[in-house]
Amino acid sequence: MSVNFYLAPKVSKAGEQMIRLSVVIYKTRLLTTVGISVPAKAWNSDTQSVLLKIDNDGKKQEFKNKKGLTAATINSRLHTIRSHFSAYEQTLNQRPTEEDLKHELNKAIGVLAVQPRSKSLLEYFDQFVNEESENRQWTSGTLECWAAFRNHLKAQGEDLSFAHFNNNGIRHFVSYLREKQMGENTVQKHYGNLRWFLNWAIRENYAKESEIGKEQPKFKVIPKPIIFLTKEELLKLYNYQIPANGTIVQISTPDGKQYEKRVHDAAALVKTRDMFCFCCCTGLRYSDMAQLRKTDVANGKITVTTQKTNERLSIELLPMVIEILKKYQDEHFPNNLALPVISNQRMNRYIKDLSELCEIDEPITRTVIRGQKRVKEVRPKFELMGTHAGRRTFICYALSCDVPVHVVMKWTGHKDYKSMLPYIEVAEKVKKEEMEKMANKLKE
Repeated sequence: MSVNFYLAPKVSKAGEQMIRLSVVIYKTRLLTTVGISVPAKAWNSDTQSVLLKIDNDGKKQEFKNKKGLTAATINSRLHTIRSHFSAYEQTLNQRPTEEDLKHELNKAIGVLAVQPRSKSLLEYFDQFVNEESENRQWTSGTLECWAAFRNHLKAQGEDLSFAHFNNNGIRHFVSYLREKQMGENTVQKHYGNLRWFLNWAIRENYAKESEIGKEQPKFKVIPKPIIFLTKEELLKLYNYQIPANGTIVQISTPDGKQYEKRVHDAAALVKTRDMFCFCCCTGLRYSDMAQLRKTDVANGKITVTTQKTNERLSIELLPMVIEILKKYQDEHFPNNLALPVISNQRMNRYIKDLSELCEIDEPITRTVIRGQKRVKEVRPKFELMGTHAGRRTFICYALSCDVPVHVVMKWTGHKDYKSMLPYIEVAEKVKKEEMEKMANKLKE
């Protein structure tokens, strides 16, 4: 008996070739495909298997084909087919027909239809998070979001199974989230995470597609206002002299009231201010700023490969960026990092404190859907600040300075022009307001 796998010569539009199977038992041959395709660079013809990792622009990454099947899953299926025919040969007492071999192949593939479920749904979820976080290099902040999502899954019941998420189960999950008074944007995000997890389970054969609901809930999502710093606010924050620990600062509100705020963790506030302003002037996400090494800065620009999308970016240095880098150039941080690193969660909290101390407190009105009810919220700007406001500040300021959109996208790594439209609208509004200020001054 011989069982061999090899790639068909035809290359699909996705750049993959079908894995073909050749089975010969007692001189009867079956030549067919196994319904799986991979690119040629992922196939090891010597071992007749898929490489666990492939080279991607000089970086070894775990392989998945266009349908999301990992190398381990594909190799396991090939091994099962080979083992099935080996066992089948032992049962024969006469020469099989080609139809017999086709029937046995279908049986072998049928064995693979759904793997035995030896784990609970939450254990499969933990496996999903471990695999995806490694493949996609999730940050600690992203892992915290998935940990919160796991708690919502756990709340659906102790004996939770994939079959729970039929159409009724999906509707119940969305209703549960809305009853928690979450914003509709958050509910939609959690629903998207659920679909991601369930689709992974189907691909990996831990769940049957037939038992998962097709329900597509409708979400009444209202776009959030883009929170960013104006040029004046950025300069105010950058030049702010942070008081010593324990200092009580008098803060004035836009309506003329005053209150006191005590300063805590002054040293951390200084680092946070520098890192946040760095993001404001480079457009880097927190994850990329926190991984920036001194060797990434050369010839008047920063060159990085982004953590989120693996885009390679080249960003010229503004004067504020140069000042911040010089401030820390003689300090030695782990892994030759260029800047001191504070966790994303702590930095978000410190940015709010800094913005409050700087009286960045313009009232921001947001309309949100909570429990399917439209609610208007008015909150001071500092309460809505976070690390990502740095990236938004860079984009909005660049566009308001008439930097072409395609140039900004080169700096930020945006691929979709549609994703830039909200920033373009904000930039146009800022330009209009600045022109009105100039017109009023000319009247004086």
